[in-house]
Amino acid sequence: MIDKKGLKKSVSPGGKNGKAQPKDGKKEVTEEVKKSLGSLFGKVSGKDQLELEIDRLNSHIVELEIDMKTMEGQLAKKEILARDSVAARQEAESRLNQELVKMQTLSHELETLRVEAPEKIKFRGIETLSPSAMEAYFSKLSSFRTPGEDLLTVYLPPGTALSDVLSEKILSYLDEETRALLDRLNPETGLVLFHDIHRMVSEAVVPSIPIMTSAWYFKDHFETSALEGNQEAECRILILLLHAGESFVGFAPDRLAFDAEELVRSSVKEKHSKGGFSQRRFERLREEDIAHHLAKVMETVNKILEENAPVDCVIMSGEPQLLREVEKRLPLDIEVIEKSMDLKLEKISGDEVMRSVLSCRRYLL
Repeated sequence: MIDKKGLKKSVSPGGKNGKAQPKDGKKEVTEEVKKSLGSLFGKVSGKDQLELEIDRLNSHIVELEIDMKTMEGQLAKKEILARDSVAARQEAESRLNQELVKMQTLSHELETLRVEAPEKIKFRGIETLSPSAMEAYFSKLSSFRTPGEDLLTVYLPPGTALSDVLSEKILSYLDEETRALLDRLNPETGLVLFHDIHRMVSEAVVPSIPIMTSAWYFKDHFETSALEGNQEAECRILILLLHAGESFVGFAPDRLAFDAEELVRSSVKEKHSKGGFSQRRFERLREEDIAHHLAKVMETVNKILEENAPVDCVIMSGEPQLLREVEKRLPLDIEVIEKSMDLKLEKISGDEVMRSVLSCRRYLL
């Protein structure tokens, strides 16, 4: 057969359709073998991929297991730390509670000591200084000197506390015992404190005439000029020593002597110790006697006030009942000072009364 190009074209034995006819079935067998081999090689290749994937997953599992063990170790450490932290916190709370209990106990003991201290602590000494003795006292006190400013002087008017005048820093130079003793005094005329921070000198003076101005000084000597001026100041004084049945009334224009004095006497029954109706009747009669005596005293007082006006202050001592009644009846513009004095009027002169009334009290702290 010749194609369009003039070439001779071979004709296959298969006939018109050009398909090669298998010779004894060999060609079909060959194709099937090829397909079987291809399928076999494909299966082998897929298994390798699965094995590789399994190996990869196994490796990942191992990594995860390692990570998990690491995290378990870290978690175990954290749990130990947490337990230790809880134990430490509990121990700290226990110690804190113990310290709080100890602090409360100590605070209670301190408060108890502060309450009981005034009863247990005593003054090293107490003495009365007459006007002439005060002059010698000023001379000795003024001569005391120190190299540094170690000497504290404090002037406290009546009703004034140390904390009202001194700062916490200055108060720290005074120990608790000294402060407790000063608080116990609380005199009607105020006081002056002389205190060496080395405690060579520590005492308080209660003057006869009230301290009017608060002040404090830290110097190389004690500041006594204000107290000396207080003792020397001119003052027109009415002095009353009040006792049921016997009272003293005296006026002094200065601190030297009385211009007018009178001892007022009247009959007042002694106290009754029996009970019942007799005692009630006796007490009523005694009260009437006291009222009569009080009227005589006030009559004398009003007369002296009228004749010697003006009067700067009244210094009183005696029985509380009479002191209260007389104070109610005195003019409101006169300063009243109460002092504790144990004087036997029947055995004492006017000069002795003056000396006792104008004396100062010295307390060794």
